Amino acid sequence: MNYRTTQGSHQQELRQGILDDTSDLLMREGATALSMRRIAQLVGCSTTVLYTMFGNKQGLVDELYLRGFDRVRQTLEAVPRSECPQDYIYALCDAYRTFALTHSAYFAIMFLNIMPEYTPSEANRQLGQKSFQLLVDAVRDSADSGAIAEDEAWEIARMIWATVHGHVSLELAGHFNYPGVSPQEMLQRALQAMIKQLLPISNDTQ
Repeated sequence: MNYRTTQGSHQQELRQGILDDTSDLLMREGATALSMRRIAQLVGCSTTVLYTMFGNKQGLVDELYLRGFDRVRQTLEAVPRSECPQDYIYALCDAYRTFALTHSAYFAIMFLNIMPEYTPSEANRQLGQKSFQLLVDAVRDSADSGAIAEDEAWEIARMIWATVHGHVSLELAGHFNYPGVSPQEMLQRALQAMIKQLLPISNDTQ
């Protein structure tokens, strides 16, 4: 490994460490703690380094936002494909739930408006949406050939995602501590009822 490669690897590790520390700070102390000076103190670098890397605070939060979606994409891509497309949908939804519970800081930045003054650009919103292409593809695979167009598949995938997202948001807030049934089982039942209504079942999956 030459000097330039080593330097680039070090910069990437530093960048990732700054993003992780910033997301943790945001969850611990809230949006008011998120200043470039405070972040620099936390990670042990100068504000000049932060401005060089991210431009400004908006640029830093943009990277947190996009990194969260990239982690979602990686999480979903790691789900093994099933011969039954609907089982694959359930597995994707469960993986998304696990991501949200494991990476609650990124989940909050992406979806919970933890920084009211931050609004992602439309380009970044579109990039984030692409993280769910696997779910769209699974929706199309669940139906008879040609039964669902791309636009309709996106609409159904968004409804499924909205169900999972709403469930996870409530779960993170501690609203599913019921005896006798786990939050995961509750989500599975909700998804089964929804998918049964939304998707025309392919003969190949029966």
